Amino acid sequence: MTDTESTEGVIVINPDYGVVYTSPFLSQLAGLKKEELQHKSCFQILRQQESPCEEVTQQCPLKEVIASGRPFRSLQHYLNADKEEVPFSMDCYPLKNEDGKVIQVVGILKTINECNKEKSQLGRIHRYAAMGELFHGIAHNLNTPLSAIMARGEMLLERLRKIREESGGREDAFGSQLDKNLRDAEVVVANATKLSDIIKNMMHKGIQEGEENPQMLNLIYLLKEELQFLESDMKFKHEIKKNYFLDDSLPYIKGVYSHFSQSFTNIIRNAMESIEQSEVKELSITSKYDKNNIYIEVRDTGIKAEKITQGHQPLTLGEMRLTQVRELLQPYNAELKIRSKSHDNLYTIRIPYKEIGYKT
Repeated sequence: MTDTESTEGVIVINPDYGVVYTSPFLSQLAGLKKEELQHKSCFQILRQQESPCEEVTQQCPLKEVIASGRPFRSLQHYLNADKEEVPFSMDCYPLKNEDGKVIQVVGILKTINECNKEKSQLGRIHRYAAMGELFHGIAHNLNTPLSAIMARGEMLLERLRKIREESGGREDAFGSQLDKNLRDAEVVVANATKLSDIIKNMMHKGIQEGEENPQMLNLIYLLKEELQFLESDMKFKHEIKKNYFLDDSLPYIKGVYSHFSQSFTNIIRNAMESIEQSEVKELSITSKYDKNNIYIEVRDTGIKAEKITQGHQPLTLGEMRLTQVRELLQPYNAELKIRSKSHDNLYTIRIPYKEIGYKT
């Protein structure tokens, strides 16, 4: 197998070792065509032997799951097409009938490289979480000196303006130098104020993202916070023309902050990726409501919008984002619709706000 091929497989086994289903990965591993895998037993495919695995050193996952009725994880060594042993992590899950009897077992095989990759990704997530906590502390420490800079900057600006007024509008070298100092002071105050707003937004967002309890939310205020946060992305800030039509009178809705913040960000990220391939880079976000529903619409001029098909396992990052959006909004009976046209993609979230609230 090459590095570009799948490193994860699925197998469904009957209690008599008969194989009901195998994913394409098993065909690659065993070097057999799909039709050649039919009517074979798991030990024939995975161990390339003609009898059950009585003499192997590892516990048989099938027997363990049937005996306990519970999921079971183990390290197994299976043979590839060249009869070389390959180590796998094997996760097995029971499928039971109405009487609670195990009638089939689903096995998920992952190569050790794949497991190490997942551990690395999990470690990265933990590091990001730690960095987030660290930033929150740094933000607190930055606020005090930044407040002093803003206060002194504003005082300096007022003094310079007063001197300018008292100078009677002099046009000589002194007046020219005074005007330059005024402009410099204005830039310092303006950027210090902007930095203060960014820190406050980050701190507020960090607190809200960690809040797991439902609260009354103003979705427009929340959406504006997400858009301000996205301004830290240079492509979003400089390369995309943005049009916002946001109705501040939107009714409040009871929900968990992170459910909506992550949903909005995921959709906007998908729109940004779609826009990358288009000559016209434009993003429009609109909010509106009627007597029963709130509507948030994200429209982009990208070539193609990501979609997810019912029953289809998400394969791309965009599909995973949209799947997460639907999962996050499910407690609110919210609906995500996607319409994809050339250079006119539309994501619409419909959120009922009267007939239903957050469901635990």
